[in-house]
Amino acid sequence: MPTVKPEEKSREVSPFPLAMLWDHLDMALLALDNQMTVQNVNAASERMFGKTRRWLLGQSIEMLLPGYPVALDLIHRAQNLNMPFRSRSSHIAPAPDRLLSVSLTVVPIRSAEGVPMGTLLQLEEMGDSERLEAGERLNETLDSLGFLAMSVAHEVKNPLAGIRGAAQLIEMQSPSASAITCTQLIRSEVDRISRLLDSLLGLADNQPVMEKETNIHEILNHVQKIIGPMTPEPIIDFDPSLPFIRGDRDQLVQLFLNLLQNALEALRGVQHPTLHMVSRISDRIRFEQGRRRKQIIVEIQDNGPGIPDEMKKRIFLPFVTTKIKGTGLGLTICQKIVHDHGGQIEVESHPGRTIFRIFLPIP
Repeated sequence: MPTVKPEEKSREVSPFPLAMLWDHLDMALLALDNQMTVQNVNAASERMFGKTRRWLLGQSIEMLLPGYPVALDLIHRAQNLNMPFRSRSSHIAPAPDRLLSVSLTVVPIRSAEGVPMGTLLQLEEMGDSERLEAGERLNETLDSLGFLAMSVAHEVKNPLAGIRGAAQLIEMQSPSASAITCTQLIRSEVDRISRLLDSLLGLADNQPVMEKETNIHEILNHVQKIIGPMTPEPIIDFDPSLPFIRGDRDQLVQLFLNLLQNALEALRGVQHPTLHMVSRISDRIRFEQGRRRKQIIVEIQDNGPGIPDEMKKRIFLPFVTTKIKGTGLGLTICQKIVHDHGGQIEVESHPGRTIFRIFLPIP
Protein backbone atom coordinates (compact mmCIF):
# COMPACT_ATOMS: atom_id res chain seq x y z
CA MET A 1 0.00 0.00 0.00
CA PRO A 2 1.55 3.32 -1.04
CA THR A 3 2.29 5.75 1.76
CA VAL A 4 0.96 9.30 1.61
CA LYS A 5 3.33 12.04 2.56
CA PRO A 6 2.04 14.42 5.30
CA GLU A 7 2.11 17.46 3.00
CA GLU A 8 0.13 15.60 0.31
CA LYS A 9 -2.45 14.51 2.88
CA SER A 10 -2.75 18.08 4.11
CA ARG A 11 -3.47 19.32 0.60
CA GLU A 12 -6.10 16.64 0.06
CA VAL A 13 -8.12 17.44 3.18
CA SER A 14 -7.69 21.24 3.17
CA PRO A 15 -11.08 23.00 3.31
CA PHE A 16 -9.49 26.05 1.66
CA PRO A 17 -8.45 25.28 -1.93
CA LEU A 18 -6.22 27.88 -3.54
CA ALA A 19 -8.86 28.79 -6.14
CA MET A 20 -11.31 29.73 -3.39
CA LEU A 21 -8.71 31.77 -1.50
CA TRP A 22 -7.74 33.55 -4.75
CA ASP A 23 -11.36 34.65 -5.23
CA HIS A 24 -11.77 35.78 -1.62
CA LEU A 25 -8.93 38.29 -1.79
CA ASP A 26 -10.22 41.85 -1.76
CA MET A 27 -7.52 43.18 -4.10
CA ALA A 28 -7.77 42.65 -7.85
CA LEU A 29 -5.24 40.12 -9.16
CA LEU A 30 -4.41 39.65 -12.84
CA ALA A 31 -1.87 37.05 -14.00
CA LEU A 32 -0.21 38.13 -17.26
CA ASP A 33 1.98 36.13 -19.60
CA ASN A 34 5.18 37.48 -21.16
CA GLN A 35 3.14 39.22 -23.88
CA MET A 36 1.16 41.06 -21.14
CA THR A 37 -2.01 39.15 -21.97
CA VAL A 38 -4.38 38.25 -19.12
CA GLN A 39 -4.28 34.52 -18.31
CA ASN A 40 -6.10 34.45 -14.99
CA VAL A 41 -8.07 36.84 -12.76
CA ASN A 42 -9.88 36.71 -9.45
CA ALA A 43 -13.38 37.83 -8.51
CA ALA A 44 -12.13 41.24 -7.29
CA SER A 45 -10.83 41.93 -10.82
CA GLU A 46 -14.31 41.28 -12.21
CA ARG A 47 -15.76 43.80 -9.75
CA MET A 48 -13.09 46.43 -10.43
CA PHE A 49 -13.32 46.26 -14.23
CA GLY A 50 -17.04 45.56 -14.36
CA LYS A 51 -16.38 42.60 -16.71
CA THR A 52 -16.74 38.84 -16.43
CA ARG A 53 -13.77 36.54 -16.02
CA ARG A 54 -14.46 35.07 -19.48
CA TRP A 55 -14.31 38.54 -21.05
CA LEU A 56 -11.10 39.53 -19.23
CA LEU A 57 -9.15 36.39 -20.14
CA GLY A 58 -7.06 36.90 -23.25
CA GLN A 59 -7.24 40.69 -23.09
CA SER A 60 -4.09 42.80 -23.37
CA ILE A 61 -3.30 44.90 -20.30
CA GLU A 62 -2.70 47.83 -22.67
CA MET A 63 -6.32 47.50 -23.76
CA LEU A 64 -7.63 47.22 -20.19
CA LEU A 65 -5.64 50.26 -18.99
CA PRO A 66 -5.23 52.50 -22.05
CA GLY A 67 -3.22 55.64 -21.47
CA TYR A 68 -1.74 54.51 -18.14
CA PRO A 69 2.02 54.14 -18.70
CA VAL A 70 2.75 53.68 -14.97
CA ALA A 71 1.37 50.12 -14.98
CA LEU A 72 3.19 49.21 -18.19
CA ASP A 73 6.43 50.71 -16.91
CA LEU A 74 6.24 48.72 -13.66
CA ILE A 75 5.59 45.51 -15.61
CA HIS A 76 8.63 46.06 -17.84
CA ARG A 77 10.85 46.86 -14.85
CA ALA A 78 9.64 43.81 -12.92
CA GLN A 79 10.28 41.55 -15.92
CA ASN A 80 13.70 43.00 -16.74
CA LEU A 81 15.06 43.18 -13.18
CA ASN A 82 13.20 40.14 -11.79
CA MET A 83 11.96 41.95 -8.70
CA PRO A 84 8.65 43.42 -7.47
CA PHE A 85 7.81 47.07 -8.06
CA ARG A 86 5.08 49.15 -6.46
CA SER A 87 3.34 52.47 -7.02
CA ARG A 88 1.57 53.46 -3.81
CA SER A 89 -0.81 55.92 -5.47
CA SER A 90 -1.84 55.64 -9.11
CA HIS A 91 -4.98 56.57 -10.99
CA ILE A 92 -6.58 54.12 -13.40
CA ALA A 93 -9.84 54.13 -15.36
CA PRO A 94 -11.09 50.51 -15.54
CA ALA A 95 -14.27 51.85 -17.21
CA PRO A 96 -14.94 55.08 -19.15
CA ASP A 97 -16.98 56.58 -16.28
CA ARG A 98 -14.79 55.40 -13.38
CA LEU A 99 -11.55 56.84 -12.04
CA LEU A 100 -9.93 54.90 -9.20
CA SER A 101 -7.02 55.66 -6.92
CA VAL A 102 -5.12 52.41 -6.44
CA SER A 103 -1.99 50.94 -4.96
CA LEU A 104 -0.39 49.06 -7.85
CA THR A 105 2.12 46.21 -7.36
CA VAL A 106 3.79 44.05 -10.01
CA VAL A 107 5.48 40.75 -9.09
CA PRO A 108 7.45 38.73 -11.68
CA ILE A 109 6.42 35.07 -12.08
CA ARG A 110 9.10 32.48 -12.82
CA SER A 111 9.00 28.70 -13.11
CA ALA A 112 10.86 26.40 -10.72
CA GLU A 113 13.72 26.42 -13.22
CA GLY A 114 13.85 30.24 -13.17
CA VAL A 115 12.28 30.72 -16.61
CA PRO A 116 10.22 33.97 -16.89
CA MET A 117 6.51 33.11 -17.22
CA GLY A 118 4.92 36.53 -16.80
CA THR A 119 3.83 38.88 -14.03
CA LEU A 120 1.19 39.16 -11.32
CA LEU A 121 -0.53 42.55 -11.29
CA GLN A 122 -2.10 43.55 -7.94
CA LEU A 123 -4.54 46.48 -7.84
CA GLU A 124 -5.85 47.59 -4.45
CA GLU A 125 -8.26 50.52 -4.35
CA MET A 126 -7.32 53.23 -1.89
CA GLY A 127 -9.92 53.69 0.83
CA ASP A 128 -11.56 56.99 1.67
CA SER A 129 -9.45 57.20 4.84
CA GLU A 130 -6.27 57.10 2.75
CA ARG A 131 -7.63 59.73 0.36
CA LEU A 132 -8.62 61.92 3.27
CA GLU A 133 -5.21 61.50 4.90
CA ALA A 134 -3.53 62.56 1.65
CA GLY A 135 -5.84 65.56 1.45
CA GLU A 136 -5.22 66.47 5.08
CA ARG A 137 -1.45 66.33 4.55
CA LEU A 138 -1.81 68.67 1.60
CA ASN A 139 -4.08 70.93 3.63
CA GLU A 140 -1.51 71.12 6.44
CA THR A 141 1.07 72.17 3.85
CA LEU A 142 -1.32 74.78 2.51
CA ASP A 143 -2.02 76.09 6.02
CA SER A 144 1.71 76.55 6.63
CA LEU A 145 2.17 78.24 3.28
CA GLY A 146 -0.89 80.38 3.98
CA PHE A 147 0.55 81.66 7.25
CA LEU A 148 3.82 82.48 5.49
CA ALA A 149 1.92 84.13 2.63
CA MET A 150 -0.06 86.31 5.04
CA SER A 151 3.10 87.50 6.76
CA VAL A 152 4.87 88.28 3.49
CA ALA A 153 1.83 89.94 1.91
CA HIS A 154 1.32 92.36 4.79
CA GLU A 155 4.99 93.29 4.80
CA VAL A 156 5.12 93.90 1.05
CA LYS A 157 1.80 95.61 0.29
CA ASN A 158 2.56 98.88 2.06
CA PRO A 159 5.88 99.53 0.23
CA LEU A 160 4.18 98.61 -3.04
CA ALA A 161 1.50 101.23 -2.44
CA GLY A 162 4.24 103.81 -1.90
CA ILE A 163 6.03 102.79 -5.12
CA ARG A 164 2.82 103.03 -7.10
CA GLY A 165 1.98 106.43 -5.65
CA ALA A 166 5.45 107.77 -6.45
CA ALA A 167 5.25 106.46 -10.02
CA GLN A 168 1.86 108.11 -10.49
CA LEU A 169 3.18 111.42 -9.16
CA ILE A 170 6.18 111.33 -11.54
CA GLU A 171 3.85 110.53 -14.42
CA MET A 172 1.67 113.55 -13.64
CA GLN A 173 4.62 115.95 -13.39
CA SER A 174 6.90 114.66 -16.17
CA PRO A 175 6.60 116.07 -19.72
CA SER A 176 8.76 113.22 -21.09
CA ALA A 177 6.93 110.52 -23.07
CA SER A 178 9.62 107.95 -22.27
CA ALA A 179 9.36 108.72 -18.53
CA ILE A 180 5.59 108.27 -18.69
CA THR A 181 6.06 104.91 -20.44
CA CYS A 182 8.39 103.81 -17.64
CA THR A 183 6.04 104.94 -14.87
CA GLN A 184 3.11 103.17 -16.54
CA LEU A 185 5.21 99.99 -16.64
CA ILE A 186 6.02 100.42 -12.94
CA ARG A 187 2.35 100.84 -12.04
CA SER A 188 1.38 97.86 -14.18
CA GLU A 189 3.92 95.59 -12.46
CA VAL A 190 2.98 96.86 -9.01
CA ASP A 191 -0.67 96.08 -9.77
CA ARG A 192 0.29 92.60 -10.95
CA ILE A 193 2.25 91.91 -7.74
CA SER A 194 -0.65 93.26 -5.67
CA ARG A 195 -3.05 90.87 -7.36
CA LEU A 196 -0.68 87.99 -6.60
CA LEU A 197 -0.50 89.05 -2.95
CA ASP A 198 -4.30 89.23 -2.78
CA SER A 199 -4.42 85.65 -4.05
CA LEU A 200 -1.94 84.60 -1.38
CA LEU A 201 -4.06 86.28 1.27
CA GLY A 202 -7.02 84.30 -0.05
CA LEU A 203 -5.02 81.13 0.55
CA ALA A 204 -4.25 82.32 4.07
CA ASP A 205 -7.90 83.09 4.83
CA ASN A 206 -8.85 80.95 7.82
CA GLN A 207 -12.40 82.21 8.20
CA PRO A 208 -14.75 79.45 9.39
CA VAL A 209 -17.10 77.90 6.84
CA MET A 210 -20.59 79.44 7.08
CA GLU A 211 -22.63 76.25 7.14
CA LYS A 212 -26.03 76.93 5.61
CA GLU A 213 -28.26 74.69 3.55
CA THR A 214 -27.24 75.25 -0.05
CA ASN A 215 -28.59 74.07 -3.39
CA ILE A 216 -25.58 73.02 -5.47
CA HIS A 217 -27.45 73.64 -8.74
CA GLU A 218 -28.29 77.21 -7.74
CA ILE A 219 -24.56 77.77 -7.18
CA LEU A 220 -23.60 76.20 -10.53
CA ASN A 221 -26.23 78.23 -12.39
CA HIS A 222 -25.08 81.41 -10.64
CA VAL A 223 -21.48 80.77 -11.68
CA GLN A 224 -22.60 80.46 -15.31
CA LYS A 225 -24.37 83.84 -15.03
CA ILE A 226 -21.18 85.44 -13.63
CA ILE A 227 -19.11 84.20 -16.56
CA GLY A 228 -21.76 85.17 -19.12
CA PRO A 229 -22.05 83.75 -22.64
CA MET A 230 -19.60 80.85 -23.00
CA THR A 231 -17.96 79.29 -26.01
CA PRO A 232 -18.65 76.44 -26.08
CA GLU A 233 -22.03 76.41 -24.36
CA PRO A 234 -21.79 73.89 -21.49
CA ILE A 235 -23.61 70.57 -21.87
CA ILE A 236 -25.56 70.28 -18.61
CA ASP A 237 -26.42 66.94 -17.03
CA PHE A 238 -27.73 67.67 -13.53
CA ASP A 239 -29.62 65.29 -11.27
CA PRO A 240 -32.60 67.39 -10.10
CA SER A 241 -33.23 65.09 -7.13
CA LEU A 242 -29.98 65.97 -5.33
CA PRO A 243 -30.50 67.01 -1.70
CA PHE A 244 -29.19 70.23 -0.21
CA ILE A 245 -25.68 70.35 1.19
CA ARG A 246 -24.34 72.48 4.04
CA GLY A 247 -21.63 74.94 3.18
CA ASP A 248 -20.47 78.46 2.51
CA ARG A 249 -22.18 79.74 -0.63
CA ASP A 250 -19.55 82.38 -1.41
CA GLN A 251 -16.67 79.92 -1.11
CA LEU A 252 -18.45 77.32 -3.25
CA VAL A 253 -19.15 79.95 -5.91
CA GLN A 254 -15.43 80.78 -5.94
CA LEU A 255 -14.57 77.07 -6.20
CA PHE A 256 -16.70 76.39 -9.27
CA LEU A 257 -15.90 79.74 -10.84
CA ASN A 258 -12.18 78.88 -10.76
CA LEU A 259 -12.76 75.40 -12.20
CA LEU A 260 -15.10 76.55 -14.95
CA GLN A 261 -12.79 79.39 -15.99
CA ASN A 262 -9.86 76.95 -16.09
CA ALA A 263 -11.84 74.61 -18.35
CA LEU A 264 -12.76 77.46 -20.71
CA GLU A 265 -9.14 78.60 -20.90
CA ALA A 266 -8.03 75.03 -21.69
CA LEU A 267 -10.43 75.00 -24.66
CA ARG A 268 -8.94 78.04 -26.37
CA GLY A 269 -7.68 76.98 -29.77
CA VAL A 270 -9.38 73.56 -29.63
CA GLN A 271 -11.04 72.87 -32.99
CA HIS A 272 -14.25 71.29 -31.67
CA PRO A 273 -14.44 72.30 -28.00
CA THR A 274 -16.87 70.61 -25.63
CA LEU A 275 -17.60 71.35 -22.00
CA HIS A 276 -19.71 69.13 -19.70
CA MET A 277 -21.10 69.85 -16.24
CA VAL A 278 -22.50 66.84 -14.38
CA SER A 279 -24.02 66.35 -10.92
CA ARG A 280 -24.86 63.01 -9.31
CA ILE A 281 -25.14 61.14 -6.03
CA SER A 282 -21.74 59.52 -5.56
CA ASP A 283 -21.54 55.75 -5.08
CA ARG A 284 -18.57 56.35 -2.80
CA ILE A 285 -19.61 56.09 0.87
CA ARG A 286 -17.57 57.96 3.44
CA PHE A 287 -17.24 56.84 7.02
CA GLU A 288 -17.12 59.77 9.40
CA GLN A 289 -17.02 59.34 13.18
CA GLY A 290 -18.36 55.81 12.85
CA ARG A 291 -21.32 56.60 10.57
CA ARG A 292 -21.89 56.29 6.85
CA ARG A 293 -22.20 59.54 4.95
CA LYS A 294 -23.32 59.94 1.37
CA GLN A 295 -21.82 62.48 -0.99
CA ILE A 296 -22.76 64.36 -4.11
CA ILE A 297 -20.33 64.56 -6.99
CA VAL A 298 -19.92 67.44 -9.44
CA GLU A 299 -17.81 66.96 -12.56
CA ILE A 300 -16.46 69.60 -14.92
CA GLN A 301 -15.07 68.03 -18.08
CA ASP A 302 -13.38 69.54 -21.13
CA ASN A 303 -11.70 68.12 -24.24
CA GLY A 304 -8.67 70.38 -24.08
CA PRO A 305 -5.02 69.33 -24.34
CA GLY A 306 -4.92 67.91 -20.80
CA ILE A 307 -2.47 68.30 -17.92
CA PRO A 308 1.11 67.09 -18.50
CA ASP A 309 1.94 63.88 -16.62
CA GLU A 310 4.74 65.51 -14.64
CA MET A 311 2.27 68.08 -13.23
CA LYS A 312 -0.64 65.83 -12.26
CA LYS A 313 0.63 64.98 -8.78
CA ARG A 314 1.57 68.61 -8.06
CA ILE A 315 -1.37 70.39 -9.70
CA PHE A 316 -2.94 71.49 -6.38
CA LEU A 317 0.30 72.88 -4.95
CA PRO A 318 0.92 76.64 -5.01
CA PHE A 319 2.58 78.15 -8.12
CA VAL A 320 2.13 75.01 -10.22
CA THR A 321 0.41 76.03 -13.45
CA THR A 322 0.22 75.20 -17.15
CA LYS A 323 -0.72 78.78 -18.02
CA ILE A 324 1.82 81.24 -19.38
CA LYS A 325 0.43 84.11 -17.29
CA GLY A 326 -1.12 82.09 -14.44
CA THR A 327 -0.12 82.44 -10.78
CA GLY A 328 -0.71 78.78 -9.95
CA LEU A 329 -2.91 79.61 -6.95
CA GLY A 330 -6.40 78.99 -8.35
CA LEU A 331 -6.43 75.21 -7.88
CA THR A 332 -4.65 75.55 -4.53
CA ILE A 333 -7.51 77.71 -3.29
CA CYS A 334 -10.00 75.20 -4.76
CA GLN A 335 -8.29 72.42 -2.81
CA LYS A 336 -8.54 74.43 0.39
CA ILE A 337 -12.23 75.27 -0.10
CA VAL A 338 -13.15 71.64 -0.81
CA HIS A 339 -11.33 70.30 2.25
CA ASP A 340 -12.72 73.07 4.45
CA HIS A 341 -16.12 71.64 3.46
CA GLY A 342 -15.07 68.08 4.37
CA GLY A 343 -14.94 66.99 0.72
CA GLN A 344 -12.43 65.78 -1.82
CA ILE A 345 -11.28 67.00 -5.22
CA GLU A 346 -9.73 64.71 -7.84
CA VAL A 347 -8.48 65.20 -11.37
CA GLU A 348 -8.33 62.79 -14.30
CA SER A 349 -6.51 64.10 -17.34
CA HIS A 350 -5.36 62.78 -20.70
CA PRO A 351 -4.94 64.57 -24.01
CA GLY A 352 -8.46 65.37 -25.15
CA ARG A 353 -10.12 64.75 -21.78
CA THR A 354 -9.77 66.45 -18.40
CA ILE A 355 -12.26 65.93 -15.56
CA PHE A 356 -12.26 67.66 -12.18
CA ARG A 357 -14.43 65.74 -9.69
CA ILE A 358 -15.63 67.39 -6.51
CA PHE A 359 -17.12 65.26 -3.73
CA LEU A 360 -19.16 67.11 -1.10
CA PRO A 361 -20.81 65.37 1.90
CA ILE A 362 -24.57 65.32 2.39
CA PRO A 363 -25.72 66.13 5.93
